[in-house]
Amino acid sequence: MTVVFERHVPCTMRDGVVLMSNIFRPAEPGAYPVVMTRLPYGKDTPYLYYLDPLALAESGYIVVVQDVRGRFASGGEVRLFEQEFLDGYDAIDWASKLPGSTGAVGMFGASYFGFTQLAAAASGHPALKTVAPGIVFDEPSEGLVFRGGALEWGLSATWHLLLAPAELARQAGREPDFPIRFYQLIQAIDHLPTEHIWDLPLTDYAPLKQSGLLPQFFETITHPRESAERVSIRPHYDHMTVSGLFTGGWFDIFTRSTIEAFQRFRAAGRPAQLVMGPWTHGNFTSSAGDLSFGFGANDMLLDLKEDRTTRHRRWYDATLKGMDNGMLDEMPIKLFMMGANRWKSVSEWPLSETVYTPWYLHSGGQAETVAGDGRLSQTVPLSERPDHYVYDPAHPVLTWGGSTLLSAEYRSGPVDQARVEERPDVLVYTSQALAEPLEVTGPVTANLWVSTSALDTDFVVRLCDVHPDGRSYNVVDGIVRMRHREGMDESRLLEPGTVYPVTVDLWDTSIVFLPGHRIRIQVTSSCFPRWNRNLNTGQSNEETAHYISADESIWHDAEHPSHIVLPVIPRL
Repeated sequence: MTVVFERHVPCTMRDGVVLMSNIFRPAEPGAYPVVMTRLPYGKDTPYLYYLDPLALAESGYIVVVQDVRGRFASGGEVRLFEQEFLDGYDAIDWASKLPGSTGAVGMFGASYFGFTQLAAAASGHPALKTVAPGIVFDEPSEGLVFRGGALEWGLSATWHLLLAPAELARQAGREPDFPIRFYQLIQAIDHLPTEHIWDLPLTDYAPLKQSGLLPQFFETITHPRESAERVSIRPHYDHMTVSGLFTGGWFDIFTRSTIEAFQRFRAAGRPAQLVMGPWTHGNFTSSAGDLSFGFGANDMLLDLKEDRTTRHRRWYDATLKGMDNGMLDEMPIKLFMMGANRWKSVSEWPLSETVYTPWYLHSGGQAETVAGDGRLSQTVPLSERPDHYVYDPAHPVLTWGGSTLLSAEYRSGPVDQARVEERPDVLVYTSQALAEPLEVTGPVTANLWVSTSALDTDFVVRLCDVHPDGRSYNVVDGIVRMRHREGMDESRLLEPGTVYPVTVDLWDTSIVFLPGHRIRIQVTSSCFPRWNRNLNTGQSNEETAHYISADESIWHDAEHPSHIVLPVIPRL
C-alpha cells in the first residue's frame, strides 16, 4: 500500500496554542483508525519513534507523530508532564476528526511518550480506545522523582540537561550570543559526570541555574511532593475506559510503575497485556550491561517470532479494527526469565505458586567487602555480632549497573560488581553454591534491623547473581531514606544508636539462579549519582551543603533477623 507523508500539520489546543504533527496515511481512499504518539524529543527524529510508522500506515492506519507543547515545532511554554492531560484530550479530539479517520484512536510510545498516553487516557476522551505504553511511569515516587524516599537525582539532573539545548535554541536561537551559550551548555553536558552532578546544594545545579532554562527542574527539587502529585496517574485509573498493551524491562527505571499500570488495567476489567524483557531504559536489544541474553530476547524479533511493530499492529487490529485475530485471547503476561534465558507466558503477577522464602544475613561481624565473612542462608541467626561501616557523603559508592538513566560513565543493566564489593563501606553476604536451579520471579524485599549515629541516613540493598568464576552481577536493588521509612508522607528523624526495623523494596525480577551459582546481598548507604546523597544531618538534602559521616550498623541475630525475601517458584 502506498503511503502519503504530511509534515507540520497544525493542531490547535483549547487555549489557541498550535502543536505540530507529522502524519503518515494510506494513499488509497477509505476510512482508517488513527494511531498517535506525542513526544518531547522531536517529531522529525524517526529513530525515536518506537514503532515503524510506515509499516503501520501500510497496514491501514493513519499514524500521527506530534511534538508536545513547547518542544521543537510546537508552540507554547513547556510544562513537562503537567500539560499532557488537557493537551492529550485536545490532541485525541483533533486526531479522531482527521480526514479519512474512522474516529477510533490508539496511541503508542515509550517513556515520556508512554506517559502522554496514560495522561490522555486519564482525560477520558471517548475516541481513545487503546494505549500501548512502554517503559512508563504512573507514579512519580516509584522511579521518576523518588525511590524509597530518596530523590532520583541522577535521572532528573541528566534528563533535564539533555532537554536544555533544544529549549535554548527555541528561546535564543536568533540572539547574537546563542553560539557561545550553546557551546557552554554542551560543555556542561560533557562535564556532567565529573563536575556538576556533585553540586551542593542541589538547587545550585550550575548548568540550569546559570542558563535559566527549564525552571520547572528547581520546582521539583524544592517542592518535590507537590510536583509529583500534579502528574500522578493513579488517581485517574477509575475514569479510564481504554485497553492497554504494556512493555517493560527488568533493568528499567520504571519497572514497578509499568507492572502496576498493567495490574490496575486488569483489576478494572479492561483488556491488558504485559511484556517484560531483560531490558534497560530504551535498550530493547538482546544485551544489557555485561550480559547477552540470546537473540530471542531482542524486541526486534521477540522470542524469534515477531518484531515490536508487528506485535503492536496485531493489538491495534484487535482493539481498533475489531479483528478476531486471537491477540486478546493470549496469556496476558509474557516475561523473560534471565539465567535460563527464555520466555514464558503466565496469567497473573505475582504468580500464585510463589513461595516467599527468607534468606538470612550472617557474619562474625566482619562482612565488609567480598573478602569478609558475610554469609547468606535460610537458617535463622541466633547470637551474632552486628556488622559496621562508615558512610561518608564525600566518598559515596558510585552507581555501577542497575535500573538507571545516566550518562555512559555510569553503566546500566547487569554489570560486574567487583569495584563495588571491594569497598569497606559495602557489606557483602554470599550463599553457598546452589546444587539445583532456583527460579526467583516476582517482587523482592529486604527486611533489615539497622542503627546509625546520624539523625537521618540511607540504606541500599542489592541482590546479585554470582557466577562460578566469581563474577557478581546485580539483579535488583532498592533504597530507603530513613526519615521516610514509614512512607513519603511521613518524615521522622532518627534517634542515634536506636535499632530500627526497616523494609527495602527491591522491585521485581525474573531470574533463574543456575547450579553452581551463588546468591549475594550487598548492603551499603549510597548509590550516587543515581540517588542523591543523604548528608546525614537531618536537614534538607536538597537545599544544604553541610554533611557529616555516619557510623552504620546492620544487625542479624535472634531478635533482629535481617533477611531478604525471594519469590521462589517451586520446580514442577
